[in-house]
Amino acid sequence: MDVEYYILDSGKKEGPFTAQELMDRPLEPDDLIILPLQSQGAEAYTLPEFADYFISEGIYYPTPENTASFWLRLPAFIIDTIIVVFTTELLAFIFFPGFMARITSIFNIAFLTDPKVQENLLKYRTEMMIIQAAIFVMTILYHSLCESTRFRGSIGKYILGLAVVDNLGYALTFGHALLRNLGKILYDVMSLVIGPFAFLAYMKILWSFRHQGIHDQMSNCFIVKRAK
Repeated sequence: MDVEYYILDSGKKEGPFTAQELMDRPLEPDDLIILPLQSQGAEAYTLPEFADYFISEGIYYPTPENTASFWLRLPAFIIDTIIVVFTTELLAFIFFPGFMARITSIFNIAFLTDPKVQENLLKYRTEMMIIQAAIFVMTILYHSLCESTRFRGSIGKYILGLAVVDNLGYALTFGHALLRNLGKILYDVMSLVIGPFAFLAYMKILWSFRHQGIHDQMSNCFIVKRAK
């Protein structure tokens, strides 16, 4: 005999339903499910009999156990930074060859090793600002586009087995992903005020309940470990 389930909706018990009938509704991760002899409901994502269903639907509900910590997100960040910088440089050489020729003549090996050359850094503030702005815009677009595809995250996150989801475990729309990534501007603003100590704000991921950064909390997003 199939197990009978009920759903608690605004304090009222609806049902009974079989497991299949619940999944056909369709079942939401935060639906409160109750068995006939129980007095309190449990959220559907906590019930092991529905785990495969949620995975098959591409729903990864963010819990303290499956949200990714700083040490998984850091290598993904490094991979993505390399990709963004390389792609930005490649596109700049294609569409702005004159500007890139000037940049490569300014920021060469001598610039890195000769203190006298480095003293002239202020002369090139405009060039530095253009480079920083281009990389920032590319970073925002890259992450927002990737997070709103079926990969649910950047190339770095995909390689590390991570996905970006909303508070119920669903994929983000482009608008939602864009909002999340625009929130990263806060770290840039903080770096102008407190310098490298702004990095400590990002490390909030280490101790927050479900490993959210400030930009994750602002957009109500989570980084989760994808099911194998």
